[in-house]
Amino acid sequence: MIKNYVTSVWRYIQRNRAFTIINVLGLVIGMSAFMLITQFVFHELSYDKFWGNSNQIFRMQLDRYDKGELSTQWASGCAGIGPDLKANFPEVKYFVRMHGSNALLSHGDTYFKEDAVYYASQDFFKVFGYPLISGEDSLALNGLNKMVLSRSMAKKYFGNENPVGKTMRNNGKTEYIVTGVFEDIPENSHMKVDALLSFATYAKLVGKKNESELNEWQWDGFLTYVLLNEKADAKKLEAKLPAYVTKREGESLKRENASMVFHLMQVSDIHLDSDFIGEFKANGSRDTVYFLSVVAVLILIIAWINYINLSTAKSVERAREVGVRKVMGGFRRQLIQQFLVESFLLNTIAVAVAIGAVLLLSSWFSSLTDRELGYALFKQNMFWGFAILLIIGGTLLSGLYPAFVLSAFKPVEVLKGRFKNSAKGVFFRKGMVVTQFMASITLIVGTYTVYTQINFMRNQKLGVNINQTLVMRSPNITDSTYSQKYEVFKQRLTQYSEVSAVCASTSVPGASPDWNAGGIRRLSQREDEQKQYRVIMMDHDFIPSYGLEMVAGRAFSGDNPNERKTVLLNESASKLMGFRKPEEALNDQINFWGDTFRIVGVLKNYRQESLKKNFEPLIFRYDKSPGGFYSIKFNTSNVKESLAKFEDQWKELFPGNPFNYFFLDEHYNKQYKADQQFGKVFGLFSGLAIFIACLGLFGLSSLTAIQRTKEIGVRKVLGASVTNILTLVSRDYVMLMGVAILLATPLTWWMMNNWLNGFANRIAIAWWIFAIPSLMVIVIALLTVSIHTLKAATTNPVDSLRYE
Repeated sequence: MIKNYVTSVWRYIQRNRAFTIINVLGLVIGMSAFMLITQFVFHELSYDKFWGNSNQIFRMQLDRYDKGELSTQWASGCAGIGPDLKANFPEVKYFVRMHGSNALLSHGDTYFKEDAVYYASQDFFKVFGYPLISGEDSLALNGLNKMVLSRSMAKKYFGNENPVGKTMRNNGKTEYIVTGVFEDIPENSHMKVDALLSFATYAKLVGKKNESELNEWQWDGFLTYVLLNEKADAKKLEAKLPAYVTKREGESLKRENASMVFHLMQVSDIHLDSDFIGEFKANGSRDTVYFLSVVAVLILIIAWINYINLSTAKSVERAREVGVRKVMGGFRRQLIQQFLVESFLLNTIAVAVAIGAVLLLSSWFSSLTDRELGYALFKQNMFWGFAILLIIGGTLLSGLYPAFVLSAFKPVEVLKGRFKNSAKGVFFRKGMVVTQFMASITLIVGTYTVYTQINFMRNQKLGVNINQTLVMRSPNITDSTYSQKYEVFKQRLTQYSEVSAVCASTSVPGASPDWNAGGIRRLSQREDEQKQYRVIMMDHDFIPSYGLEMVAGRAFSGDNPNERKTVLLNESASKLMGFRKPEEALNDQINFWGDTFRIVGVLKNYRQESLKKNFEPLIFRYDKSPGGFYSIKFNTSNVKESLAKFEDQWKELFPGNPFNYFFLDEHYNKQYKADQQFGKVFGLFSGLAIFIACLGLFGLSSLTAIQRTKEIGVRKVLGASVTNILTLVSRDYVMLMGVAILLATPLTWWMMNNWLNGFANRIAIAWWIFAIPSLMVIVIALLTVSIHTLKAATTNPVDSLRYE
């Protein structure tokens, strides 16, 4: 019997190749889109689950409050929390604390500026359950001047030699013994680490006798991870922390009118739920994962609805086939089975083709999403089980309705030519069209909103000039003549005709300043009125070079011998300090960690970071030659030649330091990269959803044109024009589009308003954000409908009246 069904289906496919191709194409596109998004979603959800005991590893996340108001949220919190938890809470089995290193590593003549080098305490490998390839876990980071390298880092400096026991230098000074090598940490981790240096060495470098002296609670910037015992409950442990904080730091916090709140964040949640100060790298977004998951499901549903619409559109042509089969003794059960086999075969073909398409498109999609997706998904048994479920689910969801509709045709009426669709059937198909276009309009409006928000942010005035700016990282290897060498470097570069300015600073626009300072207050304020600010060190050329505007007072001067005892504020910092007007801040004095500085000017707020954030309170301190970044403003008409000049001067004055640079506008716009990628992915799949929906509409309009052929002929005989007929038929679809728009509008408004709430500076959701995409969808739908309607309207009425 099954063989007979398959043979019958195969003959039907051969007779209706064009219809079958369109039908399968809709399923293939829908399933391919679903699989691609699923691949991305699974990848995002897989972060940090490869660690041993990942369910028991937690990072300590710190919230600091001033006068009951949240002031800062840290991924890298205070130095002392890890040792204190281990000593006072039996739930904590091990802890590790980490701190970034501004590293220039070298071995012999090989040296590189490295960004992924961290100091780590000795139990790093115990906490993360990540074994060494060579070396002993318990000894690798225990003691002074120890270093552990990743496999790729070891190959970079030592080639195929075993690096264990060999030495390397950091910043040309401190010498380390390589005590181990670990496998490269996979890409699907929130953590980017290529080398670890023993934490005891860091303690010594900052003037401590040993690690145990580095347990301050007012010194932030340290990443702390804890491994809990198997029976420990993280929520219960977190609930105990407020009382311990009060016991440990209560008096000092009370004096400052401040508070600290610690949260235990499971390591596998960090990538999607964490965007705080001190992250290893930019993380993903759980909202993005949820949004795209909804998109994937919607596209799959649209594809299945499209199959139903196309199948029912073909039902008129197949009505006589069903009638003959029933007259010849075919039972309804057998007809249902036949149509389900047909649906099964088409869904199987669609899934197979979709898998092939995904394999071909994976590399391109990885590039689009900026994720190393690879082909790991296809190596999992779960995926193939999922593919089977997709076939079965697709067969049932897309095949049952057509099967029952087609098998229910009455032979007498069909063979007499009096076949009609039932009112319920028409209503059901129209409902499916509304559902399709409701989903499509939601996706299109969402895409349009994302692009509008991104363009809004990128086109706003920043208050700082980032154009034609080359930024170099300052040298790591320096000596007592560094300040003089910087001045010579600066003078030589400004002599080039294309260079307009050179300046130095600890931070440049495009990222949050590294230095966060608490305990700052006006001398006239009480100790409990101190606040936290972001601090940037700069020379006197920074402000004019970047085109920053003074609203009160003066900028820094290079001629004042006491300039190091002065500071500038931005407007946000001036307001936070309690000044009603910027002019009131001038010549007032502030207490900065026990030292006194005089305010000499207030800068107009500028966008240090993207418009996703509000203006941060910034304090600027003067340094004739601060380390961090050199900014060069120059004419970029001949970049290659200019870079060669800059590099020659760099190598002469700062030998042993790599020449690393970036262009500031590109660096600044990286802040919007994740949102742009989200917009591209959202837009791509929204377009596919519209295409699939139009395929379904194509089938439905075909059915309508066939059923109304005689009516159209009569109307033409009575004098109706082609325009009249197009208007008549299109009116029904415009009404369906109108219903879809009305249903989609509140849903889309709610979704996109929630997304926009993540931006400190956002667009208002205006009526045209809904009107323009909706109008576009209506036009596309009407063009699709018009293909069949126009054909029927231009047919000779004589042929139309002979149709039945």
